[in-house]
Amino acid sequence: MRIWLAFVTLLCAAPAAAQTLVPQKHVPAAVLEQLRAVEAQFEAALARDCAPERCLPKGCIYRDHTVVDLPRARSLPGFDEEEGPGSVPLQEYLTSAQCEFVHEKNVNARDLQALARRLEQKLSRGWLKVSIARQALEPLSSALAQPPADDEGAAQTPETQSTPSPTAATPPREQEAPARELWLTLLPHFAWMIALVLVTASAMTLIWSLRRLGRESLEERALLAELGAQASHDSKNSTEADTEAEDKTPLRDDPAFVAAAHGLWSDRIAQIQLGKDNGVIVELLRQWLKQGNFALLAKAIVVFGDRLSLAFPADGDLAVRKVEFADYLRQLDETTLPSDAEFFRKLGHHAVSSTLLSQTDAAVYHSLRDEFGMAGVAALMARLPPRFAALLFALSPTEFHQDLARALAPAARALVAGQLLLSNRMAPEEQTYLFAALAAARAGGTLPAAPPEGVLDRGREIDAAGPMALLLQELTPDERRRLFAEAVARWRGGLPPWCQTIVAPALLLNLPAHTQAELLLEVDVRELAAWLWTFPAAARQPLVDTLPTALQNALRAHTDFGSRAEQVALAARGRSALAAAVQRAAAAGKLSFETLWA
Repeated sequence: MRIWLAFVTLLCAAPAAAQTLVPQKHVPAAVLEQLRAVEAQFEAALARDCAPERCLPKGCIYRDHTVVDLPRARSLPGFDEEEGPGSVPLQEYLTSAQCEFVHEKNVNARDLQALARRLEQKLSRGWLKVSIARQALEPLSSALAQPPADDEGAAQTPETQSTPSPTAATPPREQEAPARELWLTLLPHFAWMIALVLVTASAMTLIWSLRRLGRESLEERALLAELGAQASHDSKNSTEADTEAEDKTPLRDDPAFVAAAHGLWSDRIAQIQLGKDNGVIVELLRQWLKQGNFALLAKAIVVFGDRLSLAFPADGDLAVRKVEFADYLRQLDETTLPSDAEFFRKLGHHAVSSTLLSQTDAAVYHSLRDEFGMAGVAALMARLPPRFAALLFALSPTEFHQDLARALAPAARALVAGQLLLSNRMAPEEQTYLFAALAAARAGGTLPAAPPEGVLDRGREIDAAGPMALLLQELTPDERRRLFAEAVARWRGGLPPWCQTIVAPALLLNLPAHTQAELLLEVDVRELAAWLWTFPAAARQPLVDTLPTALQNALRAHTDFGSRAEQVALAARGRSALAAAVQRAAAAGKLSFETLWA
């Protein structure tokens, strides 16, 4: 604004700075006479073209003249005459003059320009060039325009009082004069001002278009994700149909393979006591019965004989499964059983799996799924010290995390989250104690005493980011901010890399809508849907509602998962991809973890 005021002041002061100076050299008398003649012609022409009430002449000034002192060239040679400067009288000619008039401010500017050009055309002739200048008169105050009310004026008769001319222009009001003067001053400059504004707008538009050229918008990326979802869904259906067709095609029996496998497994079964031994084969048969895998179990009895039924204990744990298997055997159609080659291949795979699960550490960890429910794990966490309760929460089955996070009391939930934020590593002595506590809980005994606290943040890494996300989803914003402040203070102003991979819908809602969409569009739509649908509807729906419509449709099209295990695997990949996108955005300065955890 100050720049514009200075510019307007400079324009208004320009006429004063352009005042005409007195000639610095002698002007011949003949030239002055010609100038007076031009001035008389100017006054007469101005009086004819403009009313005296509107325009008044200010006279004409000298600009330049020319002196001729050379004689005319002779056309007949041989006559003696003097030639050269001084041989003839001097002749002075006025060549340039400037005339000026003043006018009222209420005269139209376009009319004034036409009047000036008309006067120049009338006065300029031959070698004489006359330029016309004009100047606006200052408005007359209304107080000065009224005559004084004295006795002499009061004694005048109405006949002697002069009536105002009907053609006289009413002087403009005093309050309108500054605005009109400003308008008349700026009017000649509007062209380049408008051009400057248009050029600036065009440059900004061009820069914006060059930066956006070739980049996909959020709506386009969401639409592509929706189209990709439909194509993926169609290809998935065709793949499943092909897989089902392949599954229905039985494997061709290789006689050599079947004979070798039959001999190997027959020798192994013959060397064990099925009723007393707890080896791999016995555990495998019990797992088949416990899981209801009656087809493989019936095939094993058909191949190796009914002696295998001795492997099932009579302690009542599998009584219901035994009755169900007996009903299955009564209605058995052997043509529906797997072929010999397929049976021996699956037998080998299941035997290796059973061997791994029979190891002590795996058996203890596997017992969390088979022997503990969600309420049992929650009760065991309440009996453990806070650090080991947090480790048990992180190591518990993935399908327990969501229910456990909601089942914990608010104070216990915040305590477990704070313990997990301390470190994502489990020391060997912590692992030993935790497995001992699980074994004691399985046996129904008293939990062992906890070991003394050692060096923190050592041992093998555990997946703490996924369970932490579910805990943070259930915490209040104040609790999340407190945990974040404690973690930042503990790590001297920053967060460890594994804490930067914690993402949850409640955290993403703290970001702007366009940042949310950009982050989520960097993740495969099927993996993103699997991750979002691990959270309850009340937690994920506010985030889904902020996304573009095309992306919402794409997410809903990918919610049909083949199994819980498939969803868990896809969700883990989606969470990793989303965490990587968050870290890239934080490195680029598009977001801060303080805002994310707010």
